[in-house]
Amino acid sequence: MSVEFIYPEFEVIRNTDRCIACRVCERQCANEVHSFNTEKGVMMADETKCVNCQRCVSLCPTRALKIVKSDCVLRENGNWQNDTIKEIYKQANSGGVLLSSMGNPKPLPVYWDKILINASQVTNPPIDPLREPMETRVFLVKNPKRLSVTKTGI
Repeated sequence: MSVEFIYPEFEVIRNTDRCIACRVCERQCANEVHSFNTEKGVMMADETKCVNCQRCVSLCPTRALKIVKSDCVLRENGNWQNDTIKEIYKQANSGGVLLSSMGNPKPLPVYWDKILINASQVTNPPIDPLREPMETRVFLVKNPKRLSVTKTGI
């Protein structure tokens, strides 16, 4: 299993006895979850793209589809909840920190010895040019002997 793969949150259950391969689910899905396999003559689903909008379920003329929440989750413990582990995997895959914004209902993520990471989007051009330009350096191996601060022009 690679870092890119996180088990899908939802499962698409298709009743093969009811499915008539009318492709309604394929045409209406904005996330391209459903596709028709021409070799086998059956409808297929890529569950990694499903967001549980239920459009395919409501538009299926034969009620052949059902979307359920997957019971396969990453193993939680006292320090790591399932959502936190998924966020770490996404950050490791992308090399970046997921951005939060004002009004986020989730608690701020705290990792590794109470280091708080709360990356927020800034506007371009900056609303407050005196406070927004900044540069952050993180040393993960050892502390530098000297810390140098450089001033950049605004």
